[in-house]
Amino acid sequence: MTGLTDVIYAVRFSPDSQTLAIARGSRDDYRVELWDTTTGNLRHTIKGFDGAIWSISFAPDGRTLVTASGGFHRNRIVEKPSVHDGRAFTELKWWDAQNGELRQRVELPGEDLVSVAALYSPNGKMLAAFEQRAEPRLTMIDSRSPLGDPDNLMRNPIRRSILYAADLKLLDAATGDVTLKLKGEFSGGEMPVSMRGYSRTDFAAFVNQRRDPLVLSPDGQIVAAWNSAEIRLWSSTTGEELRKLKNFKGRLAAVIFSPDSRTLAGAITKLSFKKNRPDFKSEVRTWDVATGAARQVVPVSTQSASSLAFALNGQQLLIGGLEREEMRSFATLELADLQSGSLGKLIGKDEGTVSSIALAPNGGMLAFQTDASTVNLVDARDWKIKHTFDANSDGELHNTATGRFLLTVKNVLALAFSSDGKTLAGEIEQGGIKFWDTRTGEVRKHLDEREGQPTLIEISSDAKTVAEVRDDETLSWRNTVNGDETILAEHDPSISALGVSADGKMLAVAHHDRITVLDVATRKSKATLMAQGKDLKRLAFSADGERLASSSDDGTIDVWSIESKQMLITLNTAGRVTALRFAPGGKSLASASEDGTVKCWDLQTGAPNLQLKKHSATVNAIAFSPDGTMMATGGDDRTVIIWDPVSGKSRRTLKGHDLTVTSLAFSPDGDLLAVGSGNASVVLWDARTGKLNRVLK
Repeated sequence: MTGLTDVIYAVRFSPDSQTLAIARGSRDDYRVELWDTTTGNLRHTIKGFDGAIWSISFAPDGRTLVTASGGFHRNRIVEKPSVHDGRAFTELKWWDAQNGELRQRVELPGEDLVSVAALYSPNGKMLAAFEQRAEPRLTMIDSRSPLGDPDNLMRNPIRRSILYAADLKLLDAATGDVTLKLKGEFSGGEMPVSMRGYSRTDFAAFVNQRRDPLVLSPDGQIVAAWNSAEIRLWSSTTGEELRKLKNFKGRLAAVIFSPDSRTLAGAITKLSFKKNRPDFKSEVRTWDVATGAARQVVPVSTQSASSLAFALNGQQLLIGGLEREEMRSFATLELADLQSGSLGKLIGKDEGTVSSIALAPNGGMLAFQTDASTVNLVDARDWKIKHTFDANSDGELHNTATGRFLLTVKNVLALAFSSDGKTLAGEIEQGGIKFWDTRTGEVRKHLDEREGQPTLIEISSDAKTVAEVRDDETLSWRNTVNGDETILAEHDPSISALGVSADGKMLAVAHHDRITVLDVATRKSKATLMAQGKDLKRLAFSADGERLASSSDDGTIDVWSIESKQMLITLNTAGRVTALRFAPGGKSLASASEDGTVKCWDLQTGAPNLQLKKHSATVNAIAFSPDGTMMATGGDDRTVIIWDPVSGKSRRTLKGHDLTVTSLAFSPDGDLLAVGSGNASVVLWDARTGKLNRVLK
């Protein structure tokens, strides 16, 4: 396995057995795939993750899926995804299991968490959470110990290790709030390591070799957590620890409750050496849950057991493991009876390094993972493989070797948030229109590019409509909700600028020195504005749609009343205008020029209130926060400056954009600022703190 391997982190069936959820990923491509178990077709892919997905769990009604995952809040834009510059976080996310829509996100406290698992209780009211931490530890070697001879102390006087510990909690399944903390800290053990260059991800790699560290009894009364040496049981009602199960020889590799919740089974692997070669043997032990008394020891033929599943009758067990031959290993699947022992075993044809199983709730099939990135869906009646799901089963090549930024231009030409702020729309040069979920970064929809490339484009403030002129001189109006397109004009070479009202109901089209304002619904003209002798290049509507600003190559800006069709005022900028935007309230107008200067104009007097000079190159975009307390400007110097539009003071400068900044948009609540630049990428910033939120691709 390498950093490019598409690794499976978790596998889970829906309660009705109709859907198989597979959490997988590598580097920056983490996702949950929802597969139809009957047809083998991919129903949906949820891509809204910033890091590894440690667990997935369906609600008992099958309508909601909860994931536990991690990631980094980066302090800056980095070109290599492996660079961890920022604050680590862990999170729970609630998804609609039918369409993959995000319903809720809760970030868990604590930057030292290296993995989290969360499971729904059988009644769907609780989530059992296993929050694991890793702490680097340095220990001085005692000179009296066997390791403490003078030569050894000179070479390595300090022992380096990682100490693992976990908190177990019960959460409200609807809100994620903690309702009960299970008493007593659970230890994951101590692991000697070389601590050079360690990272949180390195710690997590060790931890996540063990699947399902948390198990709930089917009746919901008992919570079990386990490590390689012990199993501990708690009451889910009181949080009191009930008992510990240990004193067995070998390494515990899997734990499962019987369907009636009365029996607990554990798979144990023993390692010995014969003629200096490792020899693996496994067994299954069972305990009485009520008393903790040992019941049975079932010898099995599986060499290295790694997963368990009870058959629905409670008398038989499915055991996943590995068979080792020389330098190779193969995934195995064994069926064992609690009374008579092994009933038979299947061995994978191809080499495998991982073996994990999950039985469907209806008992008719099981998911059998045979290597790091492949799951086979096996019919439990004839043990034949029905479907195979690997990294490319959806028909898409997930090229994780590709860096975050590619050397292509593909500027983001226009941006707009949906009215609820949950979606961001971006028109991409040669790339159509993408719609991202701003909470997860997932691409929710993609409208393909129409024939011809856009030369002029404007988008409404609610992201529902887009107007564009393509290189074939066609003017079109596009409904982004349903994808419908209306051709308003064909082969019109005289169009020089476009403007779309905030509500998307009006379109302004400039033909050199004439502006036509159209009612989009009726396609009838609302006004014709004449700017004699001017070559118009930019148009901008006021927020209320009552006024229109136009700029021309001679450096003047005219402000028009649409209702009276009269020019209200002319502003002289003394330079070519490169960006134009009304401030909320409509009392002032911001303009930018080629030398990087930004001016804010008083529309009553026609005088500039502010003249801002901080950009070192042309400014291409201006945006105001909805409450008017912030103004953002961005341009060819690859920076975005957030200003106080009253005092003219710069609040912060946002740097690191891949190419020139071409578009800007504030979210409706003003918390996020979207910055469009090159490589078809959009950077989301926290507008109030200046911290990087995420990069959308």
